Amino acid sequence: MISFLLNLSGMTWCDELQAEKEAIEKAHETLTVVRKNFKNTLKQAIAEKGIAGAVPDCQVKAPSLGQGSEQVEIGRTSLKLRNPTNEPRPWVRPLLEEYQKTAFQKQAKHRLIQLGPNHFGYVEPIYVEAVCLNCHGANLKPEVKKEILQLYPKDQATGFKVGDFRGLIWLESRAK
Repeated sequence: MISFLLNLSGMTWCDELQAEKEAIEKAHETLTVVRKNFKNTLKQAIAEKGIAGAVPDCQVKAPSLGQGSEQVEIGRTSLKLRNPTNEPRPWVRPLLEEYQKTAFQKQAKHRLIQLGPNHFGYVEPIYVEAVCLNCHGANLKPEVKKEILQLYPKDQATGFKVGDFRGLIWLESRAK
């Protein structure tokens, strides 16, 4: 979190709280758009190609965004990966482990992590919804399982139930 003990930036404690609040709001708004676009893309792919045909479409399509004076990267990760390129960043791994161990009712709905000057990370948990079980549940249709294993031979991302913690969607922002 933003340090309140040593203030070299000249910001007051209230300024730092306001800056943190604004960073959380901005990150949440950005991830809300990414989640909505992802769900719409997946819904459309399922309607057009069926579950097995939609497997390649189940990925975040906007990993890097330039927004004015900052660089923003977005991704998702899990302790049970499907796509090995979604390996957690070092700052995300402890958060994954913390969310995995914590009861749902006690989990934070988001976390903001100060990674350096003008550099922060933000995460929100991903929970399994009913539609996710088509590819992440325990009983996959044979054609879906075949497609997943063809694309992701080292898949670990099955066996989930509705409401399970699936992973984190993350955003990393750095001022240019």
